[in-house]
Amino acid sequence: MTLPVLIGSAAAADGADRAEVLALPTCTTGEWWVPATASGDYDCILARGNTNDAVLHLQRSLRDCNGQNIAVDGIYGPGTEAAVMNVQRSAGIAVDGVYGPNTRDVMSHSIHFNCTE
Repeated sequence: MTLPVLIGSAAAADGADRAEVLALPTCTTGEWWVPATASGDYDCILARGNTNDAVLHLQRSLRDCNGQNIAVDGIYGPGTEAAVMNVQRSAGIAVDGVYGPNTRDVMSHSIHFNCTE
């Protein structure tokens, strides 16, 4: 499965790029356990305070495929934020605790009971 790529992140972007990134919709569901919008678009953002199925998909991938010891409860709280920051730090990308296109592209996801990038 090939995921679309969007250059920039909420923390790393500035000016017009930052406005474009921040305009991404919030992930609400999951496609093959990858957080997505209701229409199946993977270019979306999750951050602290989100509570939905997309967070469940993200947490499952963080735990099962990225070695993060977190609960899978659908709540993007401090534990999920810290796990996302760990993945970002390990990948050498901007560390902001926000799940967006750059974080999606560097982490592995649970797809059909296997982990894949």
